[in-house]
Amino acid sequence: MTPAALLSEAVTSLRLNALRSALTAIGVIIGVAGIIVLGAAGGGAEKMVEKQLSAMGADTLIASPIKVTNAGQRGPVVQLTDEDVRAIAERVPDVRHISREVDGNVTIIAGNKSWTPQYWGVDAAYADVFNVTTSEGRFFEEREVRSGAKVIVLGATVAEKLFGSGSPVDQMVRMGGVPMQVIGVRSQLGSVGGQDFDNHVIVPITTARSRLPQEDRASAHQLNLIDMKVAPDADRGATKDTILALLRQRKHIHEGEQDRFDMFDPTQFVELMNATQTTLSWLLAATAAISLVVGGVGIMNIMLVSVTERTHEIGLRMAIGARKRDILAQFLTEAVVLCLAAGAVGFALGVAGGYGVAQVAGWPLIIGPSSVVIAVLSSVGVGVLFGYLPARRAAALNPIDALRRE
Repeated sequence: MTPAALLSEAVTSLRLNALRSALTAIGVIIGVAGIIVLGAAGGGAEKMVEKQLSAMGADTLIASPIKVTNAGQRGPVVQLTDEDVRAIAERVPDVRHISREVDGNVTIIAGNKSWTPQYWGVDAAYADVFNVTTSEGRFFEEREVRSGAKVIVLGATVAEKLFGSGSPVDQMVRMGGVPMQVIGVRSQLGSVGGQDFDNHVIVPITTARSRLPQEDRASAHQLNLIDMKVAPDADRGATKDTILALLRQRKHIHEGEQDRFDMFDPTQFVELMNATQTTLSWLLAATAAISLVVGGVGIMNIMLVSVTERTHEIGLRMAIGARKRDILAQFLTEAVVLCLAAGAVGFALGVAGGYGVAQVAGWPLIIGPSSVVIAVLSSVGVGVLFGYLPARRAAALNPIDALRRE
């Protein structure tokens, strides 16, 4: 038989038992859909992490104080201060830009709308540290930091919550009861793992210290964070070690004592996200593989039933000249066609599922050519693997015995 004849025969046979074929293919449909959703989610998450790392700045370091534990008891808190910032700026030349940062939560009112995001009080150099760009307006300048200007830059989520689709630039809001002028809206960063990176506002650190609620800060010079950008040609690891040594010296932390501050490196965030993504990918891949195996077993079972039901037909074909390899090819083609049809439906459902995941998670829908290739190969592989045994049994039938079977 020619390939076209085999294909036509397979399609006709499957159409005669359309409902049974559809029910049999459910496992393969779920498996292929899972592969597509997995690929789309992985690609979208990777693209979002790359975007946020780019926005955050690959050469940034963030120092923060931590509480240490000793025999189950919490130790004293080390304060980072303005003097630490000056010391780093003077003694670590590989730090290109540095910004102080205090933060907290405050309610912002615009007209009859209110929203409570996190505020970040920073220096003008913050924009250089994190490559801040604005979708509207501008970031504040150093003179506005020195004068304690009542200006504010909104995150994209805050702008949408307070002003909807309208422009907030040059509008007045009340931030903790203090009138502030909106001078810009930060470009959208997106969200990962349910964390919205746009739900914040940025104000000059002097304004934050003098006019906004101070949460858990014991002195006027205390900082929550020190944000730094390392020079592109600098040794990142050596610079980090130099800063840590300087802070230990200033905080009188001796050799062997536990550090009382942390140095966040964005590459740690990327490594954590990659590790989480890899774990989830293996979990989803295992689920998809199980679905494909279950679907394949179902197809093998229904093909064995089909061989039994069509034994007389097989005998007739052999009697008029069909060879064993023709019978083998006939049933193997039916199994592969059934799996390919299931794979096509699974692909469509996978694209829809991937789109839904992307909408919920806020990342782009990315379905690469590799996902399509894997879906097709999986479908063909399941068809060949689980269709071979029924096809071989059909080809091995004795023509005379088959003709006697009703």
